[in-house]
Amino acid sequence: MKPISLHVHSYSLRYHLRHRATTGYDVFAFLADMAGRGFTGVNVSANGEGFRDLCGTSPDHFRNVRAAARDHGLRLELDTSDTRTENMTRMLHVAAECGADTLRTYTKYRAPLADVIEWTIRDLRAIAPLAQQLGVSVVLENHEDFTGPVLARILGAVDHPWVRALYDYGNSQMVGEDPLDALAAMAPFITRVHAKDHVLLHGPDGPVVQGVPFGSGRLPLGETTDRLYAAGVRRFCYENVWSYTAPVQCPLDELPHTPCFEFDDPQRYLVGDTLAPDVAVRDERVAFDTGLDALHRLLATGGYEVVAEPIS
Repeated sequence: MKPISLHVHSYSLRYHLRHRATTGYDVFAFLADMAGRGFTGVNVSANGEGFRDLCGTSPDHFRNVRAAARDHGLRLELDTSDTRTENMTRMLHVAAECGADTLRTYTKYRAPLADVIEWTIRDLRAIAPLAQQLGVSVVLENHEDFTGPVLARILGAVDHPWVRALYDYGNSQMVGEDPLDALAAMAPFITRVHAKDHVLLHGPDGPVVQGVPFGSGRLPLGETTDRLYAAGVRRFCYENVWSYTAPVQCPLDELPHTPCFEFDDPQRYLVGDTLAPDVAVRDERVAFDTGLDALHRLLATGGYEVVAEPIS
């Protein structure tokens, strides 16, 4: 058997958390729920005002999250965005207070690519010593922006063991790059992953990447998982991206001629934000459960075994 740890992303149940005033589903309910489902860790989005799915901003709240994760036997990662040093410094301290061992980020610069690369390298070099001091790894995600070779170039220039890569199973599609090509380029730096599924559609405003329940899309899930394991990755994070959409950012004639770039039925187009809250919550849970069943089948077929992670 091939031992791995299995995390789950709070984005997977984002409507449960977004509508927590009526669902009662906050970060503590999420931790208890996911521990009961057999996950070894959770990744919590702390993006933006109010720190989103973290559901609180006070030091007392951070300590309570840390205690709850420990009590449930869960490892914790946090997500932020924007590599600017002010944001990363603040969020590294938040992550440390919550007991998180990893902080995900991606660039939010909008400028010519050469400038964005230079600024991202500068930012990550600046915060790397703090990440090491606090014991929180920083991972840069290929998030609808950089191709795999560009991200690898950035991390090679940063050249710090506490700044690595998060590989997303499908985000390279938005920039017209086959996911397996992105993986090959990023492989030396990858320590974290988001395991999810997509299809490509002709949407009402142009071609889009559509999130679908895990196992029902066109991404090469088994091959991707096997290649990541061969590259040394041992922590995988399940991310239910049902009803997520993102525009394709390159001309159609530049898309690769690989199976994941074949267009699917346009009737699969769905934006969860357009649904009534109760419908979004209900259908999200169905998609979550359907995808998780598919993930467990994939892992069993591939000879993977989920094992507990030691909690410090």
